[in-house]
Amino acid sequence: MKFNHNKKRNTAFIYETLIKELSKASMQNQTAVKNKVLSILKEFFRKGRILKQELEIYKSFEDLRGLEENMIGRVIQEAKKQFSQMDRETAFKEQTRVVNRINKELGPSTWGNFVKDYKRIATVSQVLSESLGPKKQVLLESKLIQDLAKPEPEKKAFPNVNNLALKTFVKNFNEEYSQSLNESQKSLLHKYINSYQDDGLEFKVYLYEEVTRLKAALVGKIKNQDEDTANKLERVVEQIGKYNQRKINRDLVAEIVKIQALVENIK
Repeated sequence: MKFNHNKKRNTAFIYETLIKELSKASMQNQTAVKNKVLSILKEFFRKGRILKQELEIYKSFEDLRGLEENMIGRVIQEAKKQFSQMDRETAFKEQTRVVNRINKELGPSTWGNFVKDYKRIATVSQVLSESLGPKKQVLLESKLIQDLAKPEPEKKAFPNVNNLALKTFVKNFNEEYSQSLNESQKSLLHKYINSYQDDGLEFKVYLYEEVTRLKAALVGKIKNQDEDTANKLERVVEQIGKYNQRKINRDLVAEIVKIQALVENIK
């Protein structure tokens, strides 16, 4: 079932493509671009702005795996209700403003960024807008419910690097482990804990820069290892290369903390 979708009128897509641009600029040390992206994000997606409110409605469709279909249906109905009660004219004007800033300051090529969950957020946009006929609307919502209810695909296991004497294995983020963390781990966790203050924007910048540092450090050590260890390090580097496509959450942060310990141990 295919429907027309204007991604520049999809607040979630606008946000995600900006985050993608932020990750690229951070990992490529493009400070000017990074600052422009942050400026746009902070202006349009800070607390109290209408696009921030709309983004939160889109986010309500995340992490629904494992719920019963009738519960997911209730989430959809409440999301549609809140969406319809927003000032749609003001939201449209703000979308126009942010699109114009992106085109002017970052360039139209920004819209070509790969957004992993594009298909899902495009469907959510169609459901929220309720611009389809009754039959198509019901079928689309039914399909969305089925897709959201599917179990998470099995994740590829993180490479086993125990033979590199990885001592600092962080199981959770509480004070029990504070004495065993190195400085880079402490800095990462501190910024993660405080990331709620600006919706995590500064943390995302720091995270992408730290990931770039860790990847370079591991690549530089591969040639000095035995074949088995080198293969494992290459798998870790491959995993790191996919981080800009993953959702930033506790699991990802915990994985990066392990890599920080790994880099520290092989220096």
